[in-house]
Amino acid sequence: MTDKWGRRLFTTGAVLLILLGLIHSLSLLEKPVPANNTERQLQDLMSNYKFNVMGSMRSMDNFMRGFSISFMLGVFCLGALDLMLIRERSGLLKRVALIHIIWLAVMTAVGLRYFFVAPTSFLATALLIFALAWLKLPGSAS
Repeated sequence: MTDKWGRRLFTTGAVLLILLGLIHSLSLLEKPVPANNTERQLQDLMSNYKFNVMGSMRSMDNFMRGFSISFMLGVFCLGALDLMLIRERSGLLKRVALIHIIWLAVMTAVGLRYFFVAPTSFLATALLIFALAWLKLPGSAS
């Protein structure tokens, strides 16, 4: 019974990670519309002011977009990996869930400091789900 709930929670966590990636990808579709002249100037500087980074001219917008895409691909890949592992033995799932717990705890802490409520709540929810999966999954037999 415990193994069944643990697997369900693990699968739910995997689906939530993929959903987080999908929702995050929506931010890449449209540029934000500035509300006033100050925001317009800031967006112009973020996009058009380029500086030399090890011989490559990049803007702050390039960095932000690159990190955003990397985050999206990271959660997609972890969610897909989780779905591929779901039929594996419980001990392996428990160890993978523990890795997710550590990663999501750090990401949630970063989110609390630097993000707004939507991504932070997704990260915290995924953390809770993987923690519950870890508690419900039996460990490997020694």
